[in-house]
Amino acid sequence: MHASFLYGIRPRLLLAALVLLVLPWLAAQFISGMESSLRASQEQAIGATARAVAAALSDRPALFDRGKLAADPEDEERRRIVALFAAADTQAAASLGTAYAPSEEIERLLSIMGRRGARLWVIDSRSRVRGLSGSLGDAPPPPRLGGWLKHAAALVVPTPRVAVGDESRPVRSQIDRALIGVSGAPLWRGTLNRDVAILSAAQPIFVGDDIVGAAVVEETTGSIQILKDAALEKLLALTLLVVGGALAILLAFASRLATRIRRLHADAEAAIDAQGRVRAPITPSRARDEIGDLSRTMATVMQRLKEYNAYLEAMAGRLSHELRTPVAVVRSSLDNLKAQPLPEEARVYVERAGEGVGRLARLVSRLSEATRLERMLESAERERFDLAAVVAGCVEGYRAVYAPRRFELTRPEGAVWVEGVPDAFAQLLDKLAENAHDFAPPGTPIRVGLEARGRGTLLAVENAGPPLPGPARARLFDSMVSLRPPDASSEGAHLGLGLYIVRIVAEFHAGTVRADNLADGGGVRFEVELP
Repeated sequence: MHASFLYGIRPRLLLAALVLLVLPWLAAQFISGMESSLRASQEQAIGATARAVAAALSDRPALFDRGKLAADPEDEERRRIVALFAAADTQAAASLGTAYAPSEEIERLLSIMGRRGARLWVIDSRSRVRGLSGSLGDAPPPPRLGGWLKHAAALVVPTPRVAVGDESRPVRSQIDRALIGVSGAPLWRGTLNRDVAILSAAQPIFVGDDIVGAAVVEETTGSIQILKDAALEKLLALTLLVVGGALAILLAFASRLATRIRRLHADAEAAIDAQGRVRAPITPSRARDEIGDLSRTMATVMQRLKEYNAYLEAMAGRLSHELRTPVAVVRSSLDNLKAQPLPEEARVYVERAGEGVGRLARLVSRLSEATRLERMLESAERERFDLAAVVAGCVEGYRAVYAPRRFELTRPEGAVWVEGVPDAFAQLLDKLAENAHDFAPPGTPIRVGLEARGRGTLLAVENAGPPLPGPARARLFDSMVSLRPPDASSEGAHLGLGLYIVRIVAEFHAGTVRADNLADGGGVRFEVELP
């Protein structure tokens, strides 16, 4: 992944959108609190039911006729009864045998006070079940969320777990306490279904001051679980829908912003070339937002910069044009003075003035050379020509012009066909040869090489001499950049336009130019690579 992507608009908006995920957590806290409240209400309700059943059966000695009951061991019977009921056995009455001695009135009262999903039973002091109503198996099973939604719900709002151990211990403790007259708080016990627990409460039954039995009320958390799961399922579905929609909208918005900014970035990069010249305008956006304002501002800035660059590029031509007339006037005046009889002392000054005017005329001519070349290239027609023949002809001319300097040429045996302007290539090679001659020590050769590389062509000029300084290589082919030492007596003053002309010709032919030092550090090498 690209490193800049991590700091883009879309990732940041995505992180901001993740704040929406706090909504399920807040809702989960609400549902968890609601479940706790419902469980507390269930504890109060089951305790009140147990007290009501005990109160309805208290002070009614006829319901608990001790004489009708055998005096079996109480603890052993109680353990057996408690174990059956603690296991939430729906067929508990059928398994009690002789321990089940129902009272018709007690069971009628229990059936009136019972409700769906709850079980009421009464045990007397001799560990006999005198009444039984309802079944824990009658409660509807809690809904089970399907697939990943179930796991998500369990992570968001975990169900309070009750350890499954000795299931009969809470009930036995409650009955034992109730039969000695202690009314304890409702107790929870676990079941094989970890999402469902059983809540039980026991209350003593009195006849006068005597305890004749205990009323036990049991109820599962199935109804609470049904309510919680239904609410949680709807909440998760709605929250995921809202968060997903918000993320989609934010990502679409971020993608649109990123696309517009990337397009503006591409336009800005294409508008300016590597040399800082404005090549193409930026198309202003019609959008009325901040990015639209930015694009219109950048389009205006680029247009002004293009106009200013055009003004600077045309300045050399206008300046040379304006200087030609006064230079011609001064030159003609000096020629007239030379024709007049002058003292020897004055004639020396006239000669010096003539040399200065000649150097100034050459500067004016070179000042407009790049402009003339650019105009020539704009109107020139491309043609297919043999670059090897052009280079060979130019090198023969350099041997005569720069004698006794030696020029060594390396070229392919056959023709090297390229498409372009032959005269422009001749000027390119003229500038490279002139530059090499000026910097090469006397007696050293200048090597010119031409070779084909794959689908391209490489033209190279090497010469001995001082190496190029590192910082200057990047701007060596810019306009008005020269590494020549100042020399007022030089015949050919330089403005740093020679290598700039080389770059213009190479770029016109879709080529590139570069300069580097030789491997031994004893000279430089200029290369022009054409596609």
